[in-house]
Amino acid sequence: MDDKNLNREIKPLIKKRFYGHKRLYSKYLPRFPASAERDYFRLCRDYFGLMKECLEEELPTFKEVYRKTINESKNVHHDSADDLWNAITLMFNNISNKLQKKIETFDLGKRLENIARATRKLTVREWRNAIHKTLGIDIREDYYLGDFYQEYLKQWSDENVDLIKTIPYATLDSMRQLIYDGYVKGTCATDIAKQINRAYGTGMKHAMFIARDQMSKLNSNLAQAQQRDAGVSHYRWQTCGDERVRESHRALDRKVFSWDDPPETDGGRRCHPGEDYGCRCYPEPVFDLDEITLPVDWDSMSDKIGRNYMKNRGGMNGRT
Repeated sequence: MDDKNLNREIKPLIKKRFYGHKRLYSKYLPRFPASAERDYFRLCRDYFGLMKECLEEELPTFKEVYRKTINESKNVHHDSADDLWNAITLMFNNISNKLQKKIETFDLGKRLENIARATRKLTVREWRNAIHKTLGIDIREDYYLGDFYQEYLKQWSDENVDLIKTIPYATLDSMRQLIYDGYVKGTCATDIAKQINRAYGTGMKHAMFIARDQMSKLNSNLAQAQQRDAGVSHYRWQTCGDERVRESHRALDRKVFSWDDPPETDGGRRCHPGEDYGCRCYPEPVFDLDEITLPVDWDSMSDKIGRNYMKNRGGMNGRT
């Protein structure tokens, strides 16, 4: 039997779970891939730490030149900034060169691909749980392997490489500007160093936000691919239900939407759960008995499906 015929056979088995209704909400809300998100956080910490290592190697020399330049500018009535600008240029060139060498051995793309695969593994397991607990059906374990997600996972990994790898360099640019501004204002070297450390912390927080945001998007998009493939055309918006949920998303909570028509959120944006920036919401599948197309696991369901298959053809009554 192919999947299409198999689905015709299982529909009588799951029809009773709809209790006469056309639609059925999922009885299981899949878990968020928290372990993969933690892996992403660790990746950002380690990757950003490469810049910190380079920065700490160069800061002592810079601070010495900066103090000397500030003192000279107070005692001599001429522009004594040339040495400072040269020191700044040299420092950031050294940091960039060292950082590039460290990045080449970090293998950012490989690590992100591993996170994407781990997320896929969890979402598949959770989707199978949702199908089993809601419809009483087991789907094939191998169905979502191979090429099903391959193109999307590769695209997500590539996009995240571009996102993450730019943050340290953008942070270095902001540090450079801090030094220029500090010199103009006569800020002391110690305060400049503190500002640089704060800039590092800000850059790290930005990287962590990207990690959380991108994991939500990945989880949502994998859920959309699974649901659409199974014939699920609508979902019910589910928030996390805590105080961090933004007002526009709280207004959407438990309302049903089509995958073809995302609802409007803040600022006129239209997006599905998990697609908005920093969104932690989830699309709860809404099953339609007439639209379900599941890749059923024949081996695990053979007895139940087989009995129903034979009964419908008179096999249980001795007819052939």
